[in-house]
Amino acid sequence: MITNLKNAKYLDVIFNSISDMVFLVSVGKDQSYRYVTVNQQVMDLLKFPEDYNGKRIEEIMPESSAEKIIGKYKEAIQKQVTISYETPLDFPLDGNKAEVRQGWVESNVTPIFNEEGHCEHVIAITREVTNRKNRERELRRTKEELEKVFNHVADAVFMFDENGDYLAVNPAFTTMFGWTRDDVFYNPEATIIPENQKAELDKLFRRLKQGEVIEAHRSQRKTKDGSVIEVLSSYSPIMEDGTMIGGVAVYKDVAKITELKDQLKESENRYQMIVEHSNDMIRVVNRDGYIQYASPAHQDILGIHPDFFAGKSYLSFIHLEDMAKVQNAFSMIIENKESIKFEYRRLNKDGEYVWVDTHGGPVLSASGEVEQVVFISRDISNQKEKEKELMNMALFDELTGLPNRTFFQHQVEIAMNTTKRKGTVAAILMLDSDNFKVINDKYGHDAGDKVIKEVARRVQNSVRDTDTVSRMGGDEFQVVLPDLEDKEDAIRVSERIRKEMKQPFEVSASGDTITSTVSIGISYYQGEGKSYEKLLKEADNALYQSKESGRNQWAVYHA
Repeated sequence: MITNLKNAKYLDVIFNSISDMVFLVSVGKDQSYRYVTVNQQVMDLLKFPEDYNGKRIEEIMPESSAEKIIGKYKEAIQKQVTISYETPLDFPLDGNKAEVRQGWVESNVTPIFNEEGHCEHVIAITREVTNRKNRERELRRTKEELEKVFNHVADAVFMFDENGDYLAVNPAFTTMFGWTRDDVFYNPEATIIPENQKAELDKLFRRLKQGEVIEAHRSQRKTKDGSVIEVLSSYSPIMEDGTMIGGVAVYKDVAKITELKDQLKESENRYQMIVEHSNDMIRVVNRDGYIQYASPAHQDILGIHPDFFAGKSYLSFIHLEDMAKVQNAFSMIIENKESIKFEYRRLNKDGEYVWVDTHGGPVLSASGEVEQVVFISRDISNQKEKEKELMNMALFDELTGLPNRTFFQHQVEIAMNTTKRKGTVAAILMLDSDNFKVINDKYGHDAGDKVIKEVARRVQNSVRDTDTVSRMGGDEFQVVLPDLEDKEDAIRVSERIRKEMKQPFEVSASGDTITSTVSIGISYYQGEGKSYEKLLKEADNALYQSKESGRNQWAVYHA
């Protein structure tokens, strides 16, 4: 009794100490498979519930896994033998079969039959092998990648055993020497070593046996047709417990290297010629921001010899307003390792600024870090001048140089925002010459243009620098007076304008003069919900009142 109790304790300790997962499963007459007992590994790894006893496999394991497990149990029962298998399974996550993690298992399934030959139980001993499978997959992937490198590398590569006999050669080896793997495999007649190189090779082999890696060794080797070629060779021994068991050799054809160097030199000369004759300014800047090279085009565009820039900061002679933009572009190229385009102004020899359109790009080192930045700049000063002319045409009156309707509206909207923010007053003055048609009819359009320009000048002389005078067309003008302390300020400005107009206007080369008065309409804005269009309409209505009342006066709009 005591012995049996001890044996039971020992069996329980052994059962729960097994590192594999152990399942004892009952087989019902209804073909149901229910857990009877499992060891501690199952509880720890699969987080089985405490009340697992008597539950069907599909009640605890995810559906896809339950189908696989039951299928293997049925196979073992049908064959009446222990079967072994490996398969991927979904494991319940923290005991919840709705959430799974994927893994691999290897399992031995043994059916247990009663005296009548019916299977009553199945014992499954299962080990999770997910890590091993992952390692195997990674090894296969690495092997495939190494084989790709071995078979596609441009250099001749071969592997040899501890005696120097060939184990494998890559396609580049066959291309370089003419020998295939079948030609050289344990074939002492197939050799790439000329007679005068064998003593040297023996010395190399002794060094390899000591574990030394030999790099960039220049020597001669022999092709299959007997030709001798110059090679640059490297050897790496494969050591095991201090003994060389094989090695890898890599050969580069010196003639090919020389040819590539010549091609590279020719390419460099070609690019140098392009750079030297380019119309664009080209600068090479190190990552600390100092210019290492400036192309001859700097002389043509800036009037400054390119040697002058060597060693100077890339920010030298850049317009102060553009300094931050250029600094930011340089930092972005260094940080993002990407090209960028931007425009800025550079100072030329005459102290004038030249607009340039610049493309900046990184020069990367072998490790992928930015070593230098190349700036290629094109002079776009003429383009900028044309843009400025177009802007003036779009925003300013050609005859008087005054802002046109578009620019004037922008200034009115700014004045309205200022009034809202500060609680001041803004005013619009609408002006119209009282006898302009008579001038045109009597003296001609040239005289009329002359009067319009003079009216524009006198109105501008009557207002502040912060005010904006605009020509709407013909002999109509508008003025916006922002940030006024009170409404009377607008009336005082109107009076100054009327006073300026009292002086005669010269209308001909012979000295003929005329007097031309103006009528003025005034509207106010004090932060109420008026629109720009509403303000102009009110000023226009006031102007109409001014003309109806006898001209040469001002009138304020009243609702």
